[in-house]
Amino acid sequence: MSQRIKPDSPFSHRLFLGFFLTDELFGISMARPGYIDPLYTLGAVLFASPCWAFGTALGAVAGNLLPVRLVSALSVSLYGMFLAIIIPPAKKDRIVAVLIVLCFAASFAAGHLPYIRELSEGTRTIILTVLISAGAAILFPHDETEEAGQ
Repeated sequence: MSQRIKPDSPFSHRLFLGFFLTDELFGISMARPGYIDPLYTLGAVLFASPCWAFGTALGAVAGNLLPVRLVSALSVSLYGMFLAIIIPPAKKDRIVAVLIVLCFAASFAAGHLPYIRELSEGTRTIILTVLISAGAAILFPHDETEEAGQ
């Protein structure tokens, strides 16, 4: 995301975006060509954040009221949403597709490697996210000349 923000964007916009960034906002931001407009981000956050909070609360209540088998079946929808976010960019860019496969392989390996497997799943995910995204940003930086034409 940091490479999709206009280079002259103030620190406050970057901080705001980092605070409110969710996978849904990431998905709609990546679907747009060019740099991310601060007003677009603000509009998305103003709509998505209350919906996300309400949906989370509603899900918690529903999870306590619905039968366990149904709750278990509905948990698969999270994976469907995740796939809907990663497949379109992977179709457009071979590097993204390779990085996605690398992420799956690294996640699997981290669950089986000594010492690393003893960390919580959330901690492993955060570590892998930071390492792989930093590596991808360094090895495959965003082409600013491509954005200048858009």
